[in-house]
Amino acid sequence: MKDFPDIVFLKLTSKCNHNCKYCYDSKKHPDMSFSKLKDLFKLISERGVKAIVLTGGEPLIREDIDSIFHEIKKYGIKIYLDTNGDFFFKYKDIIDKYVTILGLPLDYPSEDSSYRNSENFKNVMSILSYYSKKKGVKPLIRIGTVITKENIGYLPDIADLLKKYKPNSWKIYQFLPLGPNGYSNRKDLLVDNKTFTEKTETIMKDYSKYFKIITASRETRTKAYFFISSDGTLFMPMDDEVYHGDMDLGNIFEEDILEKWKKQVHMKNYINNVERTFEHQSNMKN
Repeated sequence: MKDFPDIVFLKLTSKCNHNCKYCYDSKKHPDMSFSKLKDLFKLISERGVKAIVLTGGEPLIREDIDSIFHEIKKYGIKIYLDTNGDFFFKYKDIIDKYVTILGLPLDYPSEDSSYRNSENFKNVMSILSYYSKKKGVKPLIRIGTVITKENIGYLPDIADLLKKYKPNSWKIYQFLPLGPNGYSNRKDLLVDNKTFTEKTETIMKDYSKYFKIITASRETRTKAYFFISSDGTLFMPMDDEVYHGDMDLGNIFEEDILEKWKKQVHMKNYINNVERTFEHQSNMKN
């Protein structure tokens, strides 16, 4: 029964080597064992999934990540990896072999300011340099920038830096007040809709000729994902006037889990997110 969305998101772990002040992760779910993940990959393959976005936490923290990549590729499912980049060179060969799209963070234009640390900035720059010189097959590079009150003034500087490396795309996110960190720091970080729109429209006008730029406002990101947590819970991030947090829908192995998702998802947001981010025509239109 091929009825799941073509692209799903999997939080491999909530563990991370950083503790970003804007982090959306609730960190409330334990990690599935590799045995359970094997069952999951079989399930999503049988139900028509074409690509899986591996995220976290930091997915490369899992010591069985090599086996996870191998298991996913057994089913011909594309791997899109979102990582902070700190462990990239440890797994460079298998990433080059199996990952179709590599997502990396960049929230400031220099190591002097960072939501992680100076070493993380250097690691991301090293990865961009590596791929700018690499010949042959390599993943598409997608840079992600979370916009807050603290870094919104640096957008042109980040854009100028990226011009040197020419990633395939740059996705600019409006900060969401989700998770313990994000919610507790919301007063310091929240950017109003008008400012976000104005600043990103200027950036798109000035820099779209260098790489694809995608903007993701708060409004377009709420109830927009088919997100599987690290323990198998299917959830959707919600951000509206009433509620800021994750809506848990049930376990991914429940027979009626798709119906539960369809009752709650903002389908226009889901389709918009998938098509703009991954240039993929969603099967959910049918």
